[in-house]
Amino acid sequence: MSKFTEVVSTVLRSVSGGSQQKKIQPIAWSERNRCTVDGVNFFATVDIAEYHEITSNDNEFLLVKTREMIEAELDCTSKIDVNNIVDIGVWQGGSVALLDRVFQPDKLVAVEYSTRELPHLDAYIERHSRQDNVRLYKGISQADINRFGELLDAEFGDEKIDLVIDDASHQYLETLLSFNLVFPRMSEGGVFVLEDWQWSTMEEHYNSNYFEGKKALANLVLQCVMSCACRPDIVREVIVKNHSAMVVRGEAELKSGAFDITEIARNRGEIIPLVL
Repeated sequence: MSKFTEVVSTVLRSVSGGSQQKKIQPIAWSERNRCTVDGVNFFATVDIAEYHEITSNDNEFLLVKTREMIEAELDCTSKIDVNNIVDIGVWQGGSVALLDRVFQPDKLVAVEYSTRELPHLDAYIERHSRQDNVRLYKGISQADINRFGELLDAEFGDEKIDLVIDDASHQYLETLLSFNLVFPRMSEGGVFVLEDWQWSTMEEHYNSNYFEGKKALANLVLQCVMSCACRPDIVREVIVKNHSAMVVRGEAELKSGAFDITEIARNRGEIIPLVL
């Protein structure tokens, strides 16, 4: 093993009142952007040229993330038991395989707008006999809350969701719709991760055809931060990194379909306007 190899995290977490413990599989980094989890290899990059040229293959999955993103998100979930996961936006399937290897969840529902074939993810699911645990839905927009809600009902029923990774459109309005839909379904202490929220601070992104003239996703992060002050029973904590914002669910009972974070976030009693 290379001297650069580092086991980043092996975490034991209490469940069922602390009477049992669940083990997270460790990530071993052999290079700064290459790692292995439980025998499955990953290559991580956020370089646009790289992730548009490189594809997942039989030996290695592509992750459009940095090592820092992965480690921060795992650290944020280290104190909760992750049994149910929703992954919104999966690109070439690397995030699905990573989450499944690390957490070995009871259920992982992945939603992807593209209908492209993902043969290497399909092969992974079959090889590891995860057909009942990992469910992939393609051709679904995160903003289609009727269809999205129906599949969440079908897959989870009344079960709580412990971890959500949103790496989909990065558009404010689309992300707001899926956040409002899924956040009420989460367990107390569950973590909703908003990846790449910072695009409106980066000239190469805010001047792109994709984002030009669009409301910044940073508005949603601001609304979550203000909600943490207004209603900590709904938003317990917001952990903001330069690459991800991790929103921690409070204990309040919420109803999916009737929840709107923009109504919760207030300043001087008034709803906060979109300012970014």
